[in-house]
Amino acid sequence: MKPIRVGVVGLGMVAQIMHLPYLKDSEDFEIAAVCDVSRRLAERMAAHYGVPYACTNIDDMLEHGGVDAVFILTFNHCEIAKKAARAGMHIFCEKPVAFSMQEALEIKRAVDSAGTVFMIGYMKRYDQGFLMGLKHFRDMIKTRDVRMITVHDACFANDLAIRSMYRLIKYGDIPAEIITDGLDTMERRLRQAVGKDAPPHVISAYRLLLETGSHDVNVLRGAFGDPVRVLHTEIWPEGNWISTTLDYGGDLRCNLTVARTARNWPDEFITAYGLRNTVTVEFPNPFHKNAATVVRRTIMDGDATTDQTTKASHEEAFEAELRHFADCVRRGKTPLTSLDDGIADTKLMTAIVKAYRRK
Repeated sequence: MKPIRVGVVGLGMVAQIMHLPYLKDSEDFEIAAVCDVSRRLAERMAAHYGVPYACTNIDDMLEHGGVDAVFILTFNHCEIAKKAARAGMHIFCEKPVAFSMQEALEIKRAVDSAGTVFMIGYMKRYDQGFLMGLKHFRDMIKTRDVRMITVHDACFANDLAIRSMYRLIKYGDIPAEIITDGLDTMERRLRQAVGKDAPPHVISAYRLLLETGSHDVNVLRGAFGDPVRVLHTEIWPEGNWISTTLDYGGDLRCNLTVARTARNWPDEFITAYGLRNTVTVEFPNPFHKNAATVVRRTIMDGDATTDQTTKASHEEAFEAELRHFADCVRRGKTPLTSLDDGIADTKLMTAIVKAYRRK
């Protein structure tokens, strides 16, 4: 079977650490082109991975041809995604899919018109530890045992010890106007989502949700679906912490907290508390390759209490999601982490911040 020819747009941290190495090693893919606003970086990555074509903008990549799918690993996604869809490309897009609902729906119109595959890089949904925990969560749902969900992520203002594990390549040749335009576009879209008059700490907290908490929101929705409503949100100090309470109907509530800290260790988990069981999925440093996600269960049976700890697998979730994308492209399937899934995440994250603004 012929490999899927991919063009990679955006060659920063996640591309260098995860996507480029795994794409290169995969029999499902061939890296046919790389693109970055830093010409030196594009040329360096092309030389390192033996890629025949390097450029600095998506238009040149699409005009050059020879690509079946585009990997969007940049900070701003919307314009690149629309151009790729209109060119008939399948798309793998890093999270978050968009900064606002309006932006997300612009992408959706282009993708729906093209009829191509669009997948969001929520690698945690493909993590073997999460999938094991998901089975336990669903058992608790079936028996109506769940009363409280806690989602916690407080680890990402730092580099997570990345620079002690990897040598990242970066050059200072990006034109100043490109940087300015990118920041202006992001600011406009953020305010489009949560209000033109939103104070800086609210914008900061919304960015925190998008950049870090989008994984947590997606894991929560993947396990328990959408909440009925957002009950309450707190943001403090300067937008570096955000905590919200979500109503899942009946006797079930969720507390979700996301924070920027000065730590260099992972502190990310989802726990379901029941009347008879408690299940926790603890995620490792996402950039520590092949680190195992830990599943913890506490089971009550009469007076007996049993604690179980399981490391499901050392399979790398970033690699697993690539296999899923290849399968979806070849079979015309809708991905598990689809565009609609990402739009629902954007809708919920916007509602979380707006609940704070309503106070």
